[in-house]
Amino acid sequence: MNIGDKLRKRRNELGLTQEWVAMELSSQGKKNISQPTYNNWENGKSFPSIEQVQALTKIFRIKLSYLVSDTDTDTDTDTDTDTDTDTEKWRAMAEEYAEKCRMLEKMNVMLLKENEKLRDA
Repeated sequence: MNIGDKLRKRRNELGLTQEWVAMELSSQGKKNISQPTYNNWENGKSFPSIEQVQALTKIFRIKLSYLVSDTDTDTDTDTDTDTDTDTEKWRAMAEEYAEKCRMLEKMNVMLLKENEKLRDA
């Protein structure tokens, strides 16, 4: 099993989408990763950098040795329970939602100021 197969397998086990993984990598400052780029990694058309591989091991909670080895078994996964995984996913979604709310609030303030300027003109 190659790196792409292992990424796909683990992503599916966790119930994550390629788009979500790409967004998570981007939010961790690992360049701006798009869903098509991540798809290419899973399909073996291109490969992530070592920094991106390290970030993927954290997202997927697997050991680097498993990801880069020739072994097909995931005995090196760092998962504790499905509950922990679900909690982590919910926490990540809640943080993403909170960030979007903050951005919308800033945009709202800007629009209110702009509206005031137009009214005063």
